[in-house]
Amino acid sequence: MRRFRRLFAITGLCGWAALAAVLGAAPPSAAAPPSQPMRDLVRADRPTLDALYAGGSVGDIPTGFLPGRAIPDPGSRTTAAKSRLIHAVWQGKIFHGDGTGHNKVFGRQAVPVRVYHGESWRDGGPAVIVDYEGTSRLFGNVRDEFREVGPGLYLGLTWVRKPTGPELTTMFTLQDRGPARR
Repeated sequence: MRRFRRLFAITGLCGWAALAAVLGAAPPSAAAPPSQPMRDLVRADRPTLDALYAGGSVGDIPTGFLPGRAIPDPGSRTTAAKSRLIHAVWQGKIFHGDGTGHNKVFGRQAVPVRVYHGESWRDGGPAVIVDYEGTSRLFGNVRDEFREVGPGLYLGLTWVRKPTGPELTTMFTLQDRGPARR
């Protein structure tokens, strides 16, 4: 129950959607409260993030720059500090609307990617895939996937291809700031 209280505190109605997915119930029909900022996802524990991801949805691939935050070691005491350090290097993702994108690294467009709808390596469900294979020598073994967990709020997983199979290395969040603020 504590996990679900934290889920509600972090996500508002979005938490109802995640809880509904876990319990197979319908969410309430009340108007949705404003989405919580991505910093709250950075502070969430792993079970909460796992439940949010499982209950997330996949719509159109976003376009433009979406600021992001890495979520290393979800739920640990050092997650927020590590996330702030990583943010100095990686600030988010840029989606061009044509199946391509880039990461924003050191404030510049860098590390090209292919973007498409595909199957999640986590659970086989639908996800937006951000694939580095064939686009980057340094990161060619990396594949991201993400789902929308609140209005304009995305939760993602970063995988590294290993000979033994994909390995989840970190989580991340992206926030769509809307067309007026891009």
